[in-house]
Amino acid sequence: MGAAAGAARPMSAQDGPALARVLAARLPALIVAAQKIALTVQQGSHARRRAGSGENFWQYRPAQPGEAASRIDWRQSARGDRPFVRENEAQSSQTIFIWCDNSPSMGWRSSDAVPVKAERALLLALALAAILLRQGERVRLLGPDGGTVAAISGNSALERMGTLLVDAMRHPSASATLPQAGHLARNGRLVLLGDGLYDPDAFSGLLRAALARQVRTSLIEIIDPAERDMPYAGRTRFMGLEDEAPLTLSAGGDLRAAYRTAFARHQQQLSDLCRAGGNAMIVHTTDDPPERALLALRTQLAAAHQSGGGARA
Repeated sequence: MGAAAGAARPMSAQDGPALARVLAARLPALIVAAQKIALTVQQGSHARRRAGSGENFWQYRPAQPGEAASRIDWRQSARGDRPFVRENEAQSSQTIFIWCDNSPSMGWRSSDAVPVKAERALLLALALAAILLRQGERVRLLGPDGGTVAAISGNSALERMGTLLVDAMRHPSASATLPQAGHLARNGRLVLLGDGLYDPDAFSGLLRAALARQVRTSLIEIIDPAERDMPYAGRTRFMGLEDEAPLTLSAGGDLRAAYRTAFARHQQQLSDLCRAGGNAMIVHTTDDPPERALLALRTQLAAAHQSGGGARA
């Protein structure tokens, strides 16, 4: 629910087309911002470091007895008294599936000082794709129905991805439709971008089904600061975003305490489910810089890749 008193008017399901029009107009700027974020994240983290058949230089190592002459780097060897071999960094592509929550609750923000949750999800998805494509990974975008899969590649990859995500906002689902595990390639990775307001049984079912296909799931939970803090005071009218009836309450200390307890319980349950699914939940509040969430996600993806990619069911 969104609070109507003391906050920006929450966007209802009927506001999806309006939000899509706004973001479509801003898409070029969002793509530029995503590319800058991707560069910042890549500069602030370390690449996979192991020898392999990639194109990027990793290190020189002393040649071993019986080493083929074709592997010797003679220029480097001439600088010392022993032969050296040039090693490149391993590059083995993995398939990353990206899903953005398209439920009406994503179209809300508590004030003009923070972006709508759907906009932040769009920005994070574009920046993540930019990072993955530069690493040579295979990127697949899951549709809002949880099943449609689009390959994201080529020079106009981010433009195509942004257009697909914005077009999906024109027809928001009544509630979050989680991905279908049957559409995930074995040993791939699944990245969910959403506010975590999912039925626990359905979410747990997705994670178990993904693990059965050797797919680990990462969730970036995108929340508005008001959802975390419940800052409202006095008589407040809460508007339902997913067909709930409006509710008017006296938002005092007792209500805030009860809400925060319930919110903490929800966060703990979601966190426990995510850990069982292979990774810790990444909590991102829309007043935080997006780079922080992507650095945490990139660490998760790199760790899984180094350990062999898939997860054991």
